[in-house]
Amino acid sequence: MNIVKELTTHALYIRFELGLGSFMDEACRSEGIHRANAICRSVFDPEDHVIFLHHTSYSRNEKRVSIVRLKRFFKTRLRQQLSSSVLPYEFGESEEDLYTFEWKAEIKAKEIRIPYVLESIENLDFRRKPEAGGQIYLYNKTKGILFHMYDDRGCDVYSSDKDALLPLYHKHRKWILDYNRYQIDNLFGEGLAGIIETDEEQKARRKSNNKKIVESGINLRQINTCCITHYFEIPLANADIFAKELAFTSFEIERVSKTDNRVTFTAAKTEALAQIDYQSHLMSMYGKKYGAYIGWSCVRGD
Repeated sequence: MNIVKELTTHALYIRFELGLGSFMDEACRSEGIHRANAICRSVFDPEDHVIFLHHTSYSRNEKRVSIVRLKRFFKTRLRQQLSSSVLPYEFGESEEDLYTFEWKAEIKAKEIRIPYVLESIENLDFRRKPEAGGQIYLYNKTKGILFHMYDDRGCDVYSSDKDALLPLYHKHRKWILDYNRYQIDNLFGEGLAGIIETDEEQKARRKSNNKKIVESGINLRQINTCCITHYFEIPLANADIFAKELAFTSFEIERVSKTDNRVTFTAAKTEALAQIDYQSHLMSMYGKKYGAYIGWSCVRGD
């Protein structure tokens, strides 16, 4: 069975955000490695049986990766555990004659140099050593969980068993990628689960977004990084729980003003303005759950 294809195509998953800001900023780099290691510690116990998978894609006339380069990922000496196979090109259809070559080792989690593996993946797209030399997947055979850190930006954790992912959702909820947060909340029946945007509400929201983008004069086809600020009016009775839930996101939350019966909040994030559709949808759902979403403004940040 092609474990990677089966789980990435059909299984449930949580997507976590790792990279923050510039890769060359060592504080951001360290935070990304910290998050990846913390998630791995939650997925893998030392005695868990793990299938280590290394994928590299080639054209038919290219030389394949050697066994020697894979030995560096392990604490123990690999003998009979290592096998190889040729798979269909893992990134879908291509006009070129491509295929994916897979090295596979079945080993205990404690025998893998996991911090080294994660650092190697983080360096994958940059001229920095160590580097992975391909895509690495760690399948926890004991728990039925697949871990895939795709690069310095983030990682996906897959399982066919929702209950296997639930502890990760609870423990690392703040690191869930905000773009996927609404979908993932609904998967686990928590957070924004059950808060629905009607077709009319979606149409009105997108119309308002388009109007504001035009008024801003920002071309979404060019660099369009902005500090985007969202505004809320929340009944006083819901203010604390609203603030607590938004604290699980990567938005910066601020209480702006307070009256006898309501609190005004802002939630800000620096991101491409081209991402305003998911941002405004996510924020409007929080507003709908706890009070009222007023709208957003942006200040160019590039």
